[in-house]
Amino acid sequence: MYLYSYVITRDYGFAPNPFWNICSLATCKPQIRERALKGDWIAGFGGANTAITHKMVFLMQVDEICTFDEYWVDPRFFMKKPRFDGNYQQCYGDNIYHHIGNEWMQENSHHSYADGINKNNLIHDTRIDRVLISFHYWYFGENAIELPPKFTEAIATGRAYKKLQNNICADITSWVGNYYEMGQHGLPYKWKKFGQFVRFEGEKQ
Repeated sequence: MYLYSYVITRDYGFAPNPFWNICSLATCKPQIRERALKGDWIAGFGGANTAITHKMVFLMQVDEICTFDEYWVDPRFFMKKPRFDGNYQQCYGDNIYHHIGNEWMQENSHHSYADGINKNNLIHDTRIDRVLISFHYWYFGENAIELPPKFTEAIATGRAYKKLQNNICADITSWVGNYYEMGQHGLPYKWKKFGQFVRFEGEKQ
């Protein structure tokens, strides 16, 4: 069992998507999605120049792993398909990729353009055909928590992720579990800042 730790530069409730009592990582972070196994834990920390810098935004255990097509057709995850006739948690749904024939489809979403597919995001996301699913997680969002100094080594600070051994993983999950019940404890940090739905055009090349 390992802990994968990384910096969340854009917490919109899209990656990860912590709603409907299921935390999913279906887009972004392809290296973690490629390597994480069932039973591993993933932690995200606030990025630089924010009020939540170095604070824990979420902690999830990988309970299931599926392909994008499996994610798309599974009734348990239908509520994670984006809808624009409801609230933000519907707009930021992450169940957006599937095949029609041999072609990747990208649904209208945070990672698409308003008028069609954003190929930059599609290529980046789908090059690793794995979705990580968690039913055991803590999501803090704008209420991100500060870890004790003894866990400093687990806090990611740059673009690269960290991979930590079982002992510190067990200690961190135990500490968080002692103070917080599993589930969602806040809204995404970016929601208040922007006050409207935002699309992500992709990383600059």
